[in-house]
Amino acid sequence: MKNKMLKGAHLSERKSREIVNLFCEDLTATQIAEITGVSRVTINAYLKMIRTKLAHHCDSTFPTHQLPENYLLSGQQPGDFPKTTYYGFTRWNGLVYSAGLSDLDRDSLVQWQQPAHAEAGPMATIHAVADFSNWRLYRRDAGSNGRHFSDEISGFWGLTRNRLLKFRGLNRNTLYLHIKECEYRYNNRNGNMEMSLLQMINKTPLQTLQLQS
Repeated sequence: MKNKMLKGAHLSERKSREIVNLFCEDLTATQIAEITGVSRVTINAYLKMIRTKLAHHCDSTFPTHQLPENYLLSGQQPGDFPKTTYYGFTRWNGLVYSAGLSDLDRDSLVQWQQPAHAEAGPMATIHAVADFSNWRLYRRDAGSNGRHFSDEISGFWGLTRNRLLKFRGLNRNTLYLHIKECEYRYNNRNGNMEMSLLQMINKTPLQTLQLQS
C-alpha cells in the first residue's frame, strides 16, 4: 500500500506511524529499532526527516520582530543547517524560540550581559544565549538579588540540557535539529505532540532527500 507520509518509502505507512509514535514518546533510535524491528540506519534516517520537519516548522513560527540581527538561516538543501554552538533564546507569549547565532565569543557575551547594552546591539531581542561547547547559559535579565528568574527560559534550558547531554557528544552538524526538536517539545508539552506532528506530515509529507544525507 502507498505510504502517504513518505513518497517512495520502503516501509508501510503503518510502520512509519509507529516510528512517529515512538519518537513522540522520546525513545532513542536504538530503542525504536528494537521495538519496530527496523534497522538502526533506517530509523536514524526517519528521525532526521522528522526533526527537519519540526525545525522548519519552528523557524516558520519564530516571531520576526524578535529575531536577532546576527541569526543564522537554515538552507533548503538537505543538511544545510546552521553549524554553530551559540544559540539565542527569546520568550514571547509564553513560548520559547531559539536561533543559531554568528560572530560570538565569550568576551562579546559578557559585554552583551551588561545593562548598558540591554536595549541596543544585534541581540537586543534575545533574553539568553547558550554556548553548547561548554553547556553554559548566559542570561541578561537578573533580579535585584543578582539571581536569574525562574521562567520559560529556565524551563526550556533545563529540558534541552538534560535531553542533549544523554547523547554524550552531539555532532555540530545536527545540533541545530536537536535544539529545534527541544523547542517544539517544550512549546507543545501540554498538547498532543503526535497528533500535531502527523497533521504537519499529512499536509506536507516527509522529504525523501533526507534519506540521502
